[in-house]
Amino acid sequence: MSNGCGSSNLPTSNFTTSDAGKPSGTAQGNMAQGSQVSINGSTDLSQIIVGASGANVQSITYERFTGTARSSVFYVYGMGPKGIGSGSLKVTVVTAANESHDLNLTSSSLECHDDRFQDDTNIVSISWAPA
Repeated sequence: MSNGCGSSNLPTSNFTTSDAGKPSGTAQGNMAQGSQVSINGSTDLSQIIVGASGANVQSITYERFTGTARSSVFYVYGMGPKGIGSGSLKVTVVTAANESHDLNLTSSSLECHDDRFQDDTNIVSISWAPA
């Protein structure tokens, strides 16, 4: 990736979904730290994880974080819906420890979003929905 959001040239972890292009959905897979997600074989997620009014996610990485009380970080490069009062696109990852971690994409410009947390087990589910 060359968007500056997370590390580049990471190995891919493939997830699958039947919800590609839908405003809400879930992808299942197994993503270890130090990898980027591909869904249905593509690391360009902009046509897969989509929301209202142009909201989309372009990439997701899951990496080790070496901060106080945190060992993991997931990065989402994407944008929320366009227009005042248009809400957000909520992205949720669930780990193998059954912990959920959420990001709300509100800006209508492409930005790097991140969530740092202690759980360092694999990500097994990625969901998206309007919020």
